[in-house]
Amino acid sequence: MSDPSGFAGWGLPGLFLAAVLAGSIVPMPSEALLVAVLAGGVSPVAAVTVATVGNVLGALSLYLLGRWGARGGGGRLERWLARRTHRDAPRLERARLRLGRWGAPVLLMSWLPIVGDAFVLAAGLVGVRVLPFLVFTTVGKGLRYVFAAVSAMTAL
Repeated sequence: MSDPSGFAGWGLPGLFLAAVLAGSIVPMPSEALLVAVLAGGVSPVAAVTVATVGNVLGALSLYLLGRWGARGGGGRLERWLARRTHRDAPRLERARLRLGRWGAPVLLMSWLPIVGDAFVLAAGLVGVRVLPFLVFTTVGKGLRYVFAAVSAMTAL
């Protein structure tokens, strides 16, 4: 996506869409859109909530892809997953090891660029239960958006 700033003009729905994409496999600067929406006068609580929910839903799609792949999957999506897991094998293996050692709380770091996707995908592949996945991912991603909003509001 060459110019994601168009989403900012859509207000909260644009922020939601950008956050869903950013939480999945599409690189998207959802924090920048959060700042743009805040600069447009949207409530920080509403913006952080919408961004967090969208980003967690995007992450849930990646988590479910991992769960599906762990169960055998099939078809084009399985081939894509196999390429992705092969390409990201070292990062994914480190994420699996951390999940094995520390469990679902590792997902508090799911907001991290690049590595966060590996944690989310690994959580699906190793079978982390959905409730702990949602709790820890929501807290981690929510704190990131709170930090971005507070930083933006301080600068505005």
